[in-house]
Amino acid sequence: MTFFSTLLISVLLTVVTIPALTMLALRLQVLDVPDERKMHTVPVPRCGGISIAFGALTPIAYWYAISDPFIAAFLTAASIIVFFGLADDFLGLRPRWKFIGQIVAALIVIYWGGVKIVFLGALLPEGILLPVGVAVLLTILVLVGVTNAVNMSDGLDGLAGGVSLMNLCFIGYLAFVTGEAQIALVSLALVGAIFGFLRFNTHPASIFMGDSGSQLLGFSAVTLSILLTQRVTAFSPLVPLLLFGIPVLDTLTVMVTRIRRGLSPFSPDKRHFHHRLLEIGLSHTEAVLTIYLLQAILVFLTFLLRFYSSWLLLSVYLLFSLVLLIFFHYARRSDWKQKRLPVIVQVKTWFKTVQAKRRVQAISFPCFKYLFYSLIFLSSLLPVKLDLILTFVCITAGFSVLLIRYFRPEALVISVRLLFYLVVPFAVYWGDRNLLPWFGSAGDRVVNIAFILLLIISTVISIFSTRRKGIWSTPLDFLILLLMLIVPNLAGMSIQGQRLGMVGLKCLILVSSLEVLTAETRGNFKGVSLTIALSLFVFALKSIL
Repeated sequence: MTFFSTLLISVLLTVVTIPALTMLALRLQVLDVPDERKMHTVPVPRCGGISIAFGALTPIAYWYAISDPFIAAFLTAASIIVFFGLADDFLGLRPRWKFIGQIVAALIVIYWGGVKIVFLGALLPEGILLPVGVAVLLTILVLVGVTNAVNMSDGLDGLAGGVSLMNLCFIGYLAFVTGEAQIALVSLALVGAIFGFLRFNTHPASIFMGDSGSQLLGFSAVTLSILLTQRVTAFSPLVPLLLFGIPVLDTLTVMVTRIRRGLSPFSPDKRHFHHRLLEIGLSHTEAVLTIYLLQAILVFLTFLLRFYSSWLLLSVYLLFSLVLLIFFHYARRSDWKQKRLPVIVQVKTWFKTVQAKRRVQAISFPCFKYLFYSLIFLSSLLPVKLDLILTFVCITAGFSVLLIRYFRPEALVISVRLLFYLVVPFAVYWGDRNLLPWFGSAGDRVVNIAFILLLIISTVISIFSTRRKGIWSTPLDFLILLLMLIVPNLAGMSIQGQRLGMVGLKCLILVSSLEVLTAETRGNFKGVSLTIALSLFVFALKSIL
């Protein structure tokens, strides 16, 4: 329950704080203003890093005592990273001041938290560890280097968040199956915060994470990966190299190019990988998805090769880098552009025609709506009995929703959203535990198929919708679908029969479906409010009888 609560709390805190911070940023004019090297065309608040930090670090501090050396060191170092990142976002620090903050944070996790690269596997003779001084310098170099690499490669909506999400999911999985609960919980808290943030950061983004967010994600992910691979020596110590291979290669390539042109390695330009993908004719979403796919390939290779020799991992990474650089070099030298095939143009024309007629919406939306309501109600039938206090809370909340529905309908959206985020995940959690005992394997498969259908139908509705606000037809859908296909099938993803991966993904599907429903009904929550109120009463009735 600790892991699930951590995910829920981090998502909820991030989602709740972002609207308030966005309004504050607009009032104070703390905005990322467009210029010749930036991809957005309107000023966007860049305070998302605060929400990510608050959403991720709060549950970590709650579940673990500050007396724990690594947790205390990590929270302190992360706070320093966020502080210097915010200073850069709002005041514009010179690079040396950012480096000072990053080095201080690195020294804290090294000497206080015990994060240190001393084992290099087959790269050194068997049994040989790095001397303390060399280990400290190498760890500082890796921590600071990856932190800046993730920061500098964050140039498109959802890019750094999606890449970091895949890395942290993988790190959390490895930590979970090897019994490193401390690392797994920190990873899960960050995953929840990223999911909450990506709700507002997919193209066109309504908020940016800024340097505070990108540096926090880069620093946290590389710190956790180093700690895991140094603790569990069965893993290759070069696992972090493959995981962060794309931002590291991107940053090194850009810096070398700038130096060759006689410029500062930190001078801004448009030579990052995502800029090159846009140059060859890909759209914003296509460029982000391309990098997501490349990152997914690296994560998959890391999973396959995690127990192999460090030399093999290094060779695979060098080959991957060589192929990628050759492709970009050829594309730039030949001025190659991605051509839209005639069949694609025809498909787009057909798509716009079907979209305008809204026939797909007319057929799919009723199916989607009632399937969504049914799964919420089903979740209320399955959980175990509640104690007296929680039973009273459910009854009170149910009547409150009905009263708001009839007497204060303007407040219905906020109240229903809050109850949905709080109640539905716990209903799914307890319901999943009882699916097999109550309905058997066949019933379990039917319910899981129903969730998959809900995701498919909601995606179809999003794609063919003529509305833009609140629609999730973005790279975030790719991440959710990817995780749904992979996570539940990974070995070891259960505790006492609880399938954590499937539970989390069911919750994400319901949350994303609520957003689609909100967009398509223009915020009309009457049906959702009745379903949630009825489910709350069923909760209470089951406990009383």
